[in-house]
Amino acid sequence: MKYLFTSFFLLSNILLCAQDVEKVTSFNFGGYIKADFINTWYQNGDVGERSPLRDFHLPGHIPVGPSDQNFDLDYHTKESRFNFDVKSNILGKEIHGFIELDFMLSSAGDEKVSNSFNPRLRHAYFEWDRLLVGQTWSSFMVVVVPDEIDFSGALDGLVFVRQLQIRYKAGSWWFALENPETTITEYQGSATNVTDSEILPDIIVRKNFSGHWGNWTIAAIGRTLHKRDSLSNSTVGFGLTTGGKLVVGGQGDDFRAVATYGSGLGRYLAAGFLSGAVVDENQKLNVIQTINGYIAYNHFWKPKTLSSSFSLSAYKAMHNNELVSNDINDMSYSISGNLKWDPVSKLRLGVEYIYAGRELLDGTSGTFHRIQFAAKYTFGYHNSVADEKR
Repeated sequence: MKYLFTSFFLLSNILLCAQDVEKVTSFNFGGYIKADFINTWYQNGDVGERSPLRDFHLPGHIPVGPSDQNFDLDYHTKESRFNFDVKSNILGKEIHGFIELDFMLSSAGDEKVSNSFNPRLRHAYFEWDRLLVGQTWSSFMVVVVPDEIDFSGALDGLVFVRQLQIRYKAGSWWFALENPETTITEYQGSATNVTDSEILPDIIVRKNFSGHWGNWTIAAIGRTLHKRDSLSNSTVGFGLTTGGKLVVGGQGDDFRAVATYGSGLGRYLAAGFLSGAVVDENQKLNVIQTINGYIAYNHFWKPKTLSSSFSLSAYKAMHNNELVSNDINDMSYSISGNLKWDPVSKLRLGVEYIYAGRELLDGTSGTFHRIQFAAKYTFGYHNSVADEKR
């Protein structure tokens, strides 16, 4: 017993000594203000007033059907965002907290008078030493996207998910448990439904590589999809993704690419373009196989001031035609190019053209053309304070 008290006394003194050191807390407040002027020509129908497609490229919302041209013009500042970042030290290990909000996808607000829109939570997490806890980009997502003006860029080819997770970093290896969410399509249907019935978290293992040449990532995911009917009504999904950014030349040019293949990935790809699984006639879940990816090149016409990005992205599903309706999403694609001028490091003016399309299983399709102008001012403030000794 005396050894237990001795150990406790020694540990207490160590902790007190660690706290009796002057610590420095640094914080950053930042974000950007961005005005978007979006002009869209729909070739096969139109979208509603509150469709998110009017604000950014979202493959699953592209109207399809007979030729029916429509035009929408949308001006907004909803992409503008602000964030707060704080770093300090606990027990000799750095702790870092980050929270960020913007105004996209707000259901509250309109353009009639005040253009008032509710903020939404993007990121809220902290990192202590090797551990990350909170909501941020999925560890399965290669956070390397084309340098585009559109909010989501080449979304057809992306893994694109932010969610709650517990992540552990061991050098260049990441291991994560992430929020599970099962999406399904009913037998011979086409709509995506959320089961709200999960058994295990999604498990992700990731390896990062970096050097003077750029950076590259390989990640794998394993997940359980479940339908509420019974504990036995579940299936397993998996996926592999790889991608990164490669430096080209010495003027700042780079090549970016991502490719993903899997079964049951569902909501992880292209902002939920398809469900993770489809229900068969026996009410059992059958995973949907998919493949998607993008390539992009960013070129500087003048170092640090004038640049362009060009991208090509695509998504394709491999359906079991007997289980789904002919009007289910089957594929999507997009191409884009832009011109960006940065007169100073914090100010950007740009113009971008994007052409994108969606196709259903029966071949019904739709496309749109979009020209987008944007003006963006990035701001930030940094300071640090010394904590009082305890």
